[in-house]
Amino acid sequence: MKDVTLRQLEYFVAVAEEQSITRAALKCHVTQAAISQALRELEGVLGVQLAVRRKSKGVHLTATGRAVATRSRTLLGEVKHLVSAADETSAGATGTYTVGCFTTLSPVVLPEVAEFLARSYPRVRLDIVEGSGPEIQERMLRGQVDLCFLYEAQLHSEVSSVVLRERGYRVAVAPGHPLASRDAVNVAELEPYPCAVLNVEPASYLNEAMLRRFGITPDVVYRSASVLTIRSLVARGLAWALLMEEVPRSHDGRPLRFLPVLDDLGTNSLLAGLPQGVRPSPLTAAVIAHCRAALGQGNREDHRGGADQP
Repeated sequence: MKDVTLRQLEYFVAVAEEQSITRAALKCHVTQAAISQALRELEGVLGVQLAVRRKSKGVHLTATGRAVATRSRTLLGEVKHLVSAADETSAGATGTYTVGCFTTLSPVVLPEVAEFLARSYPRVRLDIVEGSGPEIQERMLRGQVDLCFLYEAQLHSEVSSVVLRERGYRVAVAPGHPLASRDAVNVAELEPYPCAVLNVEPASYLNEAMLRRFGITPDVVYRSASVLTIRSLVARGLAWALLMEEVPRSHDGRPLRFLPVLDDLGTNSLLAGLPQGVRPSPLTAAVIAHCRAALGQGNREDHRGGADQP
C-alpha cells in the first residue's frame, strides 16, 4: 500500500479551503491536473471518498472529508512546527509574521506585539491584517494569517483560543449623564436613555440581543463602525454604550465614566486564536505568552474550539 504524502495533504487542504480545484491549483502554484491527481491518490490510499466534484458548482467535502481535512491541517502544522523548531532561536527567527486583529482591539494589542518582536525577534517582519472577527479568522483558516486577536463573542467554531484578558461589559456614559453618579447599574435602568451601538458584526446584533434577553429594547439612536466615534458621542452626553475597553477620555478629550453592570451579562474576553488542532510554533507561543503577561491580570488559560456568545 502506498503511503500518504505531505504533498497530497497540502493539496487536499487547499481544496478544502478553496472549495475549488482551480483555486486550489492557483494557491499551490501547480496545475489543476496535479491537484486532481493528488486528491484521487489520497482517496485511493485511504479507501474513502473525500469530496464530491460538481461541474460549475465546485468541490464539496464529504463528512469524512471534513474530518480528514481537520486532521490534515494538524499534521501539516506539526511538520511546520518541526521545521521551525529546528532553526528558531530567540535571536534567529526570520521572515514575515502575519497577525490578524479585530479593528477596535488594534490600539491595545498591536503595539505590544510590534514592540515585543522588534526587541526579541529583530529579524522578523510584522505584517498586520485588520478587520472584523469573521474576516481575520477566515484568512487565518486559509493560511494567510499566523495568529488572530479578537473577542470571545466572535470566535469561529474551527478556531481554538487562549484567554489573554477576561473582560466584562461596562456601560459608558458622560459625567453629566443621569446615571453617572451611580456606582453600578441594572440593565433595566438603561432603557429610558438613548443608546449608541458599535456597528461592527457581531457586536451590534449581539449587544442588542443580549439586552432583549433582559426584557429591554434599547433606544438605538446612533450606529458607527468606529469605537472612537461611539466614545465621542457618549462623552458629549448624547447616548450610553456597552463597551469593553475603558479609557478615561474620548478621542476629542472629553471625560468618560464606565459603570459596572449588576446583571450577569457574561464575559467577552480578549483572546488569541489559532486554527483548531494546529500546534503553535515557538514564535507564536512566545507572542501569546508575552501578550498574556502584558495584557492580562491573573487570567486563567483557556483553550477552546468555540465560545458561548453573549
